[in-house]
Amino acid sequence: MKSVKMNENQIQEFTIKFKDYETDIKNEYIDHFYKINGATVSIFKSGKVLFQGSNLDVFGDYFNTYTQLSLDLDEDDTPYDYMDTIGADEVGTGDTFGPIVCASVFVRKSDIEYLKELGVKDSKKLSDERIMKLGKIIEEKFEHQVNILRNEIYNDIKDKYNMNEMKARLHNQNILLLSKRVKYEAVCLDEFVNRDKYFSYLNDEVFKDISFEMKGESKSCAVAAASILARYFFLLEYERLIKEYGYSLPKGSGTKVKEMIEKIRNEKKDDLFYHIAKTNFKNFD
Repeated sequence: MKSVKMNENQIQEFTIKFKDYETDIKNEYIDHFYKINGATVSIFKSGKVLFQGSNLDVFGDYFNTYTQLSLDLDEDDTPYDYMDTIGADEVGTGDTFGPIVCASVFVRKSDIEYLKELGVKDSKKLSDERIMKLGKIIEEKFEHQVNILRNEIYNDIKDKYNMNEMKARLHNQNILLLSKRVKYEAVCLDEFVNRDKYFSYLNDEVFKDISFEMKGESKSCAVAAASILARYFFLLEYERLIKEYGYSLPKGSGTKVKEMIEKIRNEKKDDLFYHIAKTNFKNFD
């Protein structure tokens, strides 16, 4: 995927060149929409242009020229919030205790202002108290799919799959299931690995029409909603672990986590780690 901004002359040249591939689309923000062999181009009324698909070479020199000569869009000037978008993100990968949670959320363009008024943004910038309130709203009001990789499963498969492979498989499953229930115009994943590597981890049924975005939470309200929902379910699972096993587990992987590991070891309860921790993290050395 590539987001660029064309001037009037570039847009006119493009529309003439690809007029035979123009397709109708019901989106009040889009002037022109083109589809060729699975690759698409959306030209927005603002001049924003979104190239999507796994075979963008079909646009030949036009794609290469426009993406080289045009300025990349600013973070606040991206097209996803003008489209009905599935956003995907994950949490828990930096926490020794607790699960990995991947979430996908479908957000219609008509819901963007509502989410912004609620204060939806990157979950890392919100307090846990705020996450619990927003996460509940998103869970109740928006179509979503969530995968919780609990510690027992993580520890069973950690020698077979690396963490990026686990995340890729969880996201692929979420997006496949959600995409079959909604009519989306774009799918945006917060990029944790490059596109080629992501797809190398997958087999069987693979969802391919994904845009990978660094700092995706700042570029798509749907991704921000997914980050909040993932954190919401992470916190729920964290509370379950605390209640079930009786330890006030610290988050992250810092000094307090190391101290808790030593406490549990000193109490001869090493078997607990299988249920509450990612046992291949460095602080177990």
